[in-house]
Amino acid sequence: MSKVVRLVSLGAALLLGACAANGPISSNLGRLASWFPYLSGDDIKKACAAGGPDRIRFVYNAIWTEQVRAYELKYTSYGAQVDQWVWGPGTLLAFGPEGNNLEATKASIGIDKRRLAALEKAMAESDVAGPAPKGEFLRSDNFYWVVSICRAGVFHFNAFQAPDARFAKASFPEQLFEADRTGVAINRPRRLDLDPLFGGPHPDDSLQPFTVQVDTNGLDVARFE
Repeated sequence: MSKVVRLVSLGAALLLGACAANGPISSNLGRLASWFPYLSGDDIKKACAAGGPDRIRFVYNAIWTEQVRAYELKYTSYGAQVDQWVWGPGTLLAFGPEGNNLEATKASIGIDKRRLAALEKAMAESDVAGPAPKGEFLRSDNFYWVVSICRAGVFHFNAFQAPDARFAKASFPEQLFEADRTGVAINRPRRLDLDPLFGGPHPDDSLQPFTVQVDTNGLDVARFE
């Protein structure tokens, strides 16, 4: 386990205690304690049952210390409500170049059935309902999406990480970005020269990435708890 992961666990325990992933966390400090289960969609999976509401969570890790975005979609009679959060830039202690950056920027928008259909079409074209890349490590210093879905009582999880072809092909992000009303510029994917994940300690240990590993239908979160 990397030093950063140990810091996350220790900092979360000291600052917040045992915080469950019941939904988006407004503050950067707050996301540490429950971020991995939230990222895995554990709360959506637990609540997903026949007759229950359909919902989708999209999380965009645009390099952890630069920007993270979350989109929570809930189906409505007119289409869907999309609640939006943006965190960053910040470090584990939530300090960015401009100083203390504790609070997330939040927004919400209702989308009609036409725009919802366009999003669902893009998800289908991106094969969101296909198998997740089991065993892949998602790195905090990279660009990736995770998607947690509950539809008709069935839970499904998927992940897309740059520079994989699946990430490049995914078209659902543009639909979400078009609906974004946070006013925060999107940190779009760019070419990165990343050090090997398991190539030894980083010259600057504060920049050592932390990872989560994709499992069959979620993330292997247990090893971080």
